Amino acid sequence: MSRLAIAIAALLWFAPTVDAQQVGVLTHDATLHSGPSSSSAKVGVLQTGDAVTLVGNGHRTGYLRVRTQNEEVGWVYERYVTIVDPTELHAPAPAHTFSAGAPALAAGPGDFDSCPDSGNAKLRNVRALNRLKNRSAQPQDVDIDSSVTLAAMLAPSTNDSGRFGDGKAAEITGYVFRVIPGGHFETTNCEKGDPIHRDTHIELTTSPTDTVEIRRVIVEVTPRWRAAALQDSVEWSTATLQQTLEGHWAKVRGWLMFDSEHKAQSENTRPGGDGNWRATAWEIHPITALTIISQP
Repeated sequence: MSRLAIAIAALLWFAPTVDAQQVGVLTHDATLHSGPSSSSAKVGVLQTGDAVTLVGNGHRTGYLRVRTQNEEVGWVYERYVTIVDPTELHAPAPAHTFSAGAPALAAGPGDFDSCPDSGNAKLRNVRALNRLKNRSAQPQDVDIDSSVTLAAMLAPSTNDSGRFGDGKAAEITGYVFRVIPGGHFETTNCEKGDPIHRDTHIELTTSPTDTVEIRRVIVEVTPRWRAAALQDSVEWSTATLQQTLEGHWAKVRGWLMFDSEHKAQSENTRPGGDGNWRATAWEIHPITALTIISQP
C-alpha cells in the first residue's frame, strides 16, 4: 500500500457517516500556521501524503483549517490539499498476530528513564495530573467501576468531571477507530519527543460507522506500560498497535482519569466547540491490559 493510502487508512478506516468530517491529503510539503496567513506563527510541518481532517467553519481565502494525525490544529494552503473519498481506499483490517492482555510485570514505580512520575511540570496541579497518567500499579478487580462502559463515557453530561472517580479503574469494549502518537513534548513524559517516550492515543467508537470525532473516547498506552509489556514479550509500540489494533474490536482495562488539559476540546465540557475532537475528557490512562476480541 502506498504512503498516501496508508496515511488515509490510518486516519479514516471506514466510510464516514453523513456528519463525519472531510478528509484531505497533502499534495505538497507545507507549513501549518496558527492563522490563515503566511505571516501567522508556525505550528508544525506537513509532508506530501499526510492525511488531515478538515475542521468545521475552517475555510478562508486560500487556506483551510485542518487537524493533523498528531492532533495539531492549524491552517494550511488550500492548494496543497486534495479532498478525498476515504471509501475509495477502504481495505479490510489486516490479519494480526497480536497477543495482548495484562503484562505479567507491573510498570515500575518512581522514575522511568530519569523522568519522575510527576514529569517535569512546574505547576502543582499539572504534576498531580501527571502522577495519575503515570500510575504503575495493576488495578485489581475491586478497583473496577462496573458502571463505566464506552456508552456511559460517551453520554452527554452537564457535570462531566464529577461523573466518575480517578481513584477507580474501568474495563470497556469498543471499536478501534484510530491509533496515533501522543502529543509532542508533553510534561508527563518530561517533554521527550521520540516514539519510545511518547504516549499512544487509541480512539474508541461504538461501531465502524460511528466516526464523528465528538463521539470518540481516548485511551492511552504510556511509555512505562509499554516497557512493562515488552518485558513480557508483548509489543505495544505505536507502530505495532496501528498495524494490529485499527479496524478491530478491543477490550481495554486501566485507570480512569479526567484529563482537564483537554476540557476545551471535549464535547461534554464545551458543547458545540469549533475545535472539539473528542466526546469527553475522561480517559483510560494508563492502559494496563489490552485484548483484541470478536465483535460483541
